[in-house]
Amino acid sequence: MERVLAFVVALLVVCNAAVITVHYLDDHTELVSGRRTAGTGPDQVRVVPGEGQAFVTGTVTEITAEAAQVRPLVTPFTVTPVERGIGRASIEKALMGGRRVTITWDGGTPLPISGSGELVIGSTRVVVKGDGLTYSLDGAVRSFKPGTYTLGATVAVGTSGIGTPRDGVSFQADDQTVFVSNGPVVVRKGPEKVDLLGPGKLTVSGTLSVQFPDRSEDARSAAFGGGAYRVTVDPGPNGLSVDAIFQGNVTLR
Repeated sequence: MERVLAFVVALLVVCNAAVITVHYLDDHTELVSGRRTAGTGPDQVRVVPGEGQAFVTGTVTEITAEAAQVRPLVTPFTVTPVERGIGRASIEKALMGGRRVTITWDGGTPLPISGSGELVIGSTRVVVKGDGLTYSLDGAVRSFKPGTYTLGATVAVGTSGIGTPRDGVSFQADDQTVFVSNGPVVVRKGPEKVDLLGPGKLTVSGTLSVQFPDRSEDARSAAFGGGAYRVTVDPGPNGLSVDAIFQGNVTLR
């Protein structure tokens, strides 16, 4: 009898943990969890797509996500103009020597940023390929998390008007310090695990398995027209693996 009771208790714990995991996903992705179905044993519980939903798995060669929510960029990273001399940027309300200053970068050479903090980029365009990730910083104000940062390129520093050229500087950032781009500039990172959250448009190509509520299909590419999504891309020995949930219309090719 004691063994039977122990088994029942263990089964309840496992089932509750599975339900908690699904609800955690819902709370953090704004996606419907789908329908849960059960097989013949206690460990056969699985989640299948709900109405208007699709699950995508497989290996990918490229993903392009528009307006994706991503985690902050951890230093060190390097800001690069898409076209040399076209993209520019400024760091506003930085603290140097107890004063608020504006630091400007003309885009002539890459801008390495190191230090103890992160750049919160929020929603942006992200391209994922086998050789790494590209984050666009164009078109929005990004905030620095409080910390000390060092810029490894020639910049201009001033409180107003034209700044004084400086060959690399360090500054303090607080909750007022922001990064502002003017023109197309990006940050490129090596291959690493990344989570992308919608809503927004997204395209993915590779060797894909797509599960709908009523069927499963294989595809070489999928285009998501907009809506909530959660995509996890993880580099491994066999390439980039993808695990995605889309809530909305998905077109396959």
